Amino acid sequence: MTEFEKMQQGLPYRPADEELTQFRYAARRLCQSFNSLDPSDAEQQDVVLTKLFASRGRNVVIETPFYCQYGMNIDIGDNVIIGLNCSFIDSANVHIGSNVRIGPDVKIYTVTQGLLPEEIKTGEQELASPVVIGNNVLINGGCIIKAGTAIGEGAVIHSGAVVEGDVAPCDIVAGNPGKVVGRLR
Repeated sequence: MTEFEKMQQGLPYRPADEELTQFRYAARRLCQSFNSLDPSDAEQQDVVLTKLFASRGRNVVIETPFYCQYGMNIDIGDNVIIGLNCSFIDSANVHIGSNVRIGPDVKIYTVTQGLLPEEIKTGEQELASPVVIGNNVLINGGCIIKAGTAIGEGAVIHSGAVVEGDVAPCDIVAGNPGKVVGRLR
């Protein structure tokens, strides 16, 4: 089994693998190209984002700069706005539903690394778990969404929250670590 296949299946994998390194380089080049485009050149932006993402719906606005690790693991629904300076570490799937607003400086991480001293020292293994963001979600600026998180439909994540676990539909989350502070319905 290749390191790419291990990564896709949520098994421990070696991020320094040559194939994975080449995939990351390709995504960096596409991000660099996207970030250097004139913001009014929607046609060329569309060309680059089509190459970068697994899928992307209609009416998707991504402010620059934008960064991702692989791109091929990102699915975006319709009517999505992603603010300035967002970074998605997409070793596993990042699914963003429709009608989602993601504020500036949001970080989405699908990777966890070894916790034992020898694993940290060598950086030899990582594990990837998907992040799923439901429809009609608002994630305000400066949030961190950690690996394995599912955010339910209609949830609101307040600025600066660090979300480490699942968020139920219509919950309002704030703080570090993120805690439910209210419900919309």
